[in-house]
Amino acid sequence: MPKVQAGEQKLALVSAARRAVLRLDESERPRLVVLGVSASSVWLGALLGGLAMLLLSRAYYLVVTDRSVFVLHGPRTAGEPRQVAAVVPLEQAAAMVQKTKLGTTWNSVWLRLPERRRPVRVKVSFHSRTELDRFLAKF
Repeated sequence: MPKVQAGEQKLALVSAARRAVLRLDESERPRLVVLGVSASSVWLGALLGGLAMLLLSRAYYLVVTDRSVFVLHGPRTAGEPRQVAAVVPLEQAAAMVQKTKLGTTWNSVWLRLPERRRPVRVKVSFHSRTELDRFLAKF
């Protein structure tokens, strides 16, 4: 199996997220995709180990369209979104971003999703920092 470069893998994940949104609603036009992973506790990672954390963590896809923001997720190992966590109208999306923490390698965004009591922390790699900055600038 050929080794996939990080840029090619990112493009494949972005394309999969765009296809998932179009499967949900063909009238939507995905404009921006931010890739992230569910943030886990450092203590939990130390206790379970790296492989277990890879299997337990989720991949998050924040997709901004002309009318709404789709929050999709799925297993990190799948390489494509499997479930819809939330669909928020664009006018209400600013209230969704509760807190941000920008770093050099990892950035964190806390999202308040409609069906969740507590905010969801999504970690975004420096590879997707440009998209994250564009996402935060919109709201």
